[in-house]
Amino acid sequence: MPQQTTEQTGQPTPEPTSNQVPRLVVTWLVVTVPLAYGLFQTIKGVIPLFAG
Repeated sequence: MPQQTTEQTGQPTPEPTSNQVPRLVVTWLVVTVPLAYGLFQTIKGVIPLFAG
């Protein structure tokens, strides 16, 4: 399989290392957990407005 390169530099694209996967998971959790909590709180607060 040919090695991928970036268009601008022509240098090989770095392969992901094993320590990047846990870091990626933690980063997504840091973003999605507060987002999900805020969305839940918003929906919980809006329901009484439409429940009449």
